[in-house]
Amino acid sequence: MRKLTQYVSLCGLFAFLVACSNSHEPKTSATTNSINQTQSPAENTQIVGGWAPVFLTNMDESQLDDIADGIKTNRIKRVVISYPTKMEPLAQDIHDYLLKKTNVDIPLKSIELKDTDQVKYNLTQVILTLYFS
Repeated sequence: MRKLTQYVSLCGLFAFLVACSNSHEPKTSATTNSINQTQSPAENTQIVGGWAPVFLTNMDESQLDDIADGIKTNRIKRVVISYPTKMEPLAQDIHDYLLKKTNVDIPLKSIELKDTDQVKYNLTQVILTLYFS
C-alpha cells in the first residue's frame, strides 16, 4: 500500500511538473499573430526611433546632401554637430552648409576630450549625430 501511495504521488508530481513546464511559453491567439494580407511586410513593420553617428574629417558635400535630404523628408528628426575645439572651422562649415540646404538651425556642441593612458581620442573629426523616430 505504501509503494502504491508513493507511485501515485510521483505520478501526480510528474503530471504537475509537465503542466507547469509549458506555462512559461507565451500564449498566442490567431488575432494577435495575424498580418494584414493587403499590406506588404514593409508596411506592417513598426518604425522604431534611434540614432546614428556620422564622422567627417573633411567637407563631404555628397554625404551632407544625403543628410539634408533626410532632414527635408523628415526621416531625420534632429541633428547635433559635436566637434573638438580644433575642428571648429570644419564644424561651422558643415553647419552653414546644412543650414543653407534645409533652413534648419542645427546645434553646435564643442567637446573637450583629453587623452589618457587608457583612452586615445580621434580629435580630427566632426561628429554629426542623427536622430530618427
